[in-house]
Amino acid sequence: MRVDLLLKSLCLVKTRNQGKKGCDAGCVKLNSVAVRPSREVRAGDILEIRYSNRTLVIEIIDIPVGQVSRRDREHYFRVVEETRVRTEDRVWDE
Repeated sequence: MRVDLLLKSLCLVKTRNQGKKGCDAGCVKLNSVAVRPSREVRAGDILEIRYSNRTLVIEIIDIPVGQVSRRDREHYFRVVEETRVRTEDRVWDE
């Protein structure tokens, strides 16, 4: 599944377009490498997402078929690390 679509499907961004903008801004990394929105994600990959107020590192456990509810998304990824970003270091607005 494409990175931008996965971010939307797992409720990590509100819209696919936000996922695309995050990738274009360099705020989304796949296995430590900045990616384009069309990059394919597979189970076992590590995603790093820099939001305006935090950085989230997750490991993809499974790829969803479609949209996943917030309640069920824990079956598709696990949080490896979550850190808060200082106000002056903010890069991307969700």
